[in-house]
Amino acid sequence: MKYLSKNAVAVLSVCISLLIVITMTAAITLSVTRIDANATEIIFGGDKEFEKRYTRLNEVYQILMSNYYKEVDSDTLIQGAIDGMLASLDDPYTFYYTPDEMTESLENHAGKYSGIGILVSSDKEGGLCVNRVFKDSCAMKAGLLAGDVITHVNGTPVSAKTNEDLNNAVSLVKGEDGTTVEITVSRKGEKLTFSVMRGKVNINRVEYYIFDDVGYIILYEFLGDAFTGVKEALRAFNDAEVKGVIFDVRSNTGGELYTCLNITDLMVPEGLIMYTEDRYGDRQNHYSNEYAYGLPMVVLVNEMTASASEVFTAAIQDYKMGVVMGTNTFGKGIVQQVHTFPSDGAGMQLTIEAYYTPTGRNIHEVGIQPDIVVELSEDYDPSIYTPDMENDNQLKAAFDQVKKMIAEKAE
Repeated sequence: MKYLSKNAVAVLSVCISLLIVITMTAAITLSVTRIDANATEIIFGGDKEFEKRYTRLNEVYQILMSNYYKEVDSDTLIQGAIDGMLASLDDPYTFYYTPDEMTESLENHAGKYSGIGILVSSDKEGGLCVNRVFKDSCAMKAGLLAGDVITHVNGTPVSAKTNEDLNNAVSLVKGEDGTTVEITVSRKGEKLTFSVMRGKVNINRVEYYIFDDVGYIILYEFLGDAFTGVKEALRAFNDAEVKGVIFDVRSNTGGELYTCLNITDLMVPEGLIMYTEDRYGDRQNHYSNEYAYGLPMVVLVNEMTASASEVFTAAIQDYKMGVVMGTNTFGKGIVQQVHTFPSDGAGMQLTIEAYYTPTGRNIHEVGIQPDIVVELSEDYDPSIYTPDMENDNQLKAAFDQVKKMIAEKAE
């Protein structure tokens, strides 16, 4: 099974007590899950040089365990060796899951958590920025807003500059249901502190509305009930006889690849949705069937539209099934694979492939350029949680564009 990512813009879902999407520090990943039953077996395969290097690693371990001036925890050393090996790749999408993190990543897919109910990501300065506050969540009731940058948790400074920073922030926010945590944020230059009760949070991946004869879908993640939610929205639009649709994937940092492919399949004609290639040049194609939605469409994107969202957006753009509006997307054009270790339930994710759009584009570290660039107004107020044409100039521009396309189609 394939997913869509972790780190770089480390999107985390503060729901299983501040769970990061896809894992404790997950965010923007496109990965393939695989059970590796022999993951713990060391095979030298006659490689004497490798055996010598492994022997040196064991020697260093034994020296530290016996001679370091303070008592050393064996598990800490081994975990450090693993982390160091993966960090040497300088790939923010390749990382290790502890057993607890692996369990939480699986719970994330179910969409039910215990926590405060926010989705966060790293901003360009490494700050811990609130991307979304879930409806009816503890965080919303306390007054947290999308756009807030979390600076302190229970008085301790936090950031999202590294995986370790994110994990530390997660551990500070985590706690038992019914207990409170103090969250300090920076909001438009003002410092504010909120006391937030931890509790149960249900995440909905899709919301939809109808404006006049235009259907509007907000797709937050390609996870869980997203495919079902999109089909429900399209059925509602069909019943209402809408004449056009807006897909809002702004700040959607990814999810499961096959959920993305299923949703994209509804919107584009028969043909290639995307393909992947590994280091050996092996290629895997993913196709859509002959059905395509067909109504005038606008896809709204921004700089936090990433991974699975870019697969979806690029297919719409390449097939000219709609107009892409907003700002340049994040740019993640690589695929990860998730391995699990049956011995203790731990896991690891590593980058294994690059992916390409139907026309052969690889958007990694480049992103998708919108057909029509619309910058978000500086007057935008993130405290407004329901769609608001006056407050959200990008949404208003998308609505006007769809109406124009509807009129042109009627001519």
